[in-house]
Amino acid sequence: MKKFWIMATCVPLLVTLSACDTTSPMASYSVLPANTLALQGALKSKGATVKVGDVTKAATVSDPHCRLAGALDVTNGKTVEAYVKSALQAELLAAQSYDVAAPTTINARLDQLDVNTVGDAAWTIGLTLTSNVNPTGYQVTSTYKFKTSFSAIAACQNATSAFIPALQEAIGSGVSNAQFATLITQ
Repeated sequence: MKKFWIMATCVPLLVTLSACDTTSPMASYSVLPANTLALQGALKSKGATVKVGDVTKAATVSDPHCRLAGALDVTNGKTVEAYVKSALQAELLAAQSYDVAAPTTINARLDQLDVNTVGDAAWTIGLTLTSNVNPTGYQVTSTYKFKTSFSAIAACQNATSAFIPALQEAIGSGVSNAQFATLITQ
């Protein structure tokens, strides 16, 4: 009888704890004023405009997951590549430095997309930025810390909510980097 009660208690608990739950972002991407200023300093002061070309992800980059709660939908149903491309375009538009007919095309590769919701919770995003002017480009990595929780549901929701500021910071690391100018002129 004791085994029955243990099984009757443990099995539903294990099923509940192992169930998948997808968290979705609460907001859409919004530009960061610091990124606008960095882009204006790098491009507008030179009278340069750019367009965004390919945004890809390295083969080692997978969609983010959170504990046993399942996948994190941090991109409003878009692929990560499409979301990052839209974010780059939005940042350039805000800086009045985007032109679909521009001679310079900025490309990006997502090299790292890691989320940690245990202990020191953080997003780590790595990008390689290249262009038709500088096909080698350069790499940046940004780590954005956020609060976690013992509860998987709360921790995963915190991770989802932290993705946009993490991406803003990663883009900021790329566009405020001194090497960004090499993407426009050699």
